[in-house]
Amino acid sequence: MRYKLTVSYDGYNYMGFQIQNELDTIELELMKAFNKLLNVDVKIYPSGRTDRYVHANGQVCHVDLNIDIPEYGLMKGLNAYLPNDIYIKEVEKVNEDFHARFSAIKKEYRYYINIKEYNPLTIRYLPYIPNLNIEAMKEAVELLIGTHDFKGFASASIDERKPTIKTIYSIDIINHGDKLEFIFIGNGFLKYQIRRMMGIIVEIGKGRFTKNKITEILESKNPADSKYILDGCGLYLEKVYY
Repeated sequence: MRYKLTVSYDGYNYMGFQIQNELDTIELELMKAFNKLLNVDVKIYPSGRTDRYVHANGQVCHVDLNIDIPEYGLMKGLNAYLPNDIYIKEVEKVNEDFHARFSAIKKEYRYYINIKEYNPLTIRYLPYIPNLNIEAMKEAVELLIGTHDFKGFASASIDERKPTIKTIYSIDIINHGDKLEFIFIGNGFLKYQIRRMMGIIVEIGKGRFTKNKITEILESKNPADSKYILDGCGLYLEKVYY
């Protein structure tokens, strides 16, 4: 049986999603929960791998099990063995042709910035960056929408064989008064892409660059040009669309 899991987590205490030896990661905690509940070792197939400190409201994974378990029972049992900062929101039985990564058609990420007053209680979840020109940022993000080669906004260590052409369908900036919410929807994103785009967007908001900086990076395809990388703690994987 193939099971689709929708997972939320506070990523601040983890070294990202992907298992890394014995380092504490989201994937490791999920594997441990399956082992404790069912006494089986499972392979976790995520929709994508979030980085260190990055959070999720709607990460999606799938696993294959040799036993038929009621969906609610599996969800409840796994949550009993997961730490309090990881929670399985839904479990669904799916067909064998479903794949958490390859069946996804688009993803939605959100980034939050505190613009009002420094708050030590929220600094793990939204960085503090005041005095931003919001209108300048709104004009700038329009240049990122569409199909582009985003190599200049990707990690410098990205595998050269990995396609770097992606499509961003929309970017919305919502001013909530005390915080800014950036909503990115695209068919996929490269490692560090959103954090690097956010870094340049914020520098434009500070007045360091004009919106032309985005065009320069898209044309240069050089990650060294997008070195202003915002913290992972402000980034959330909101939803994966199938």
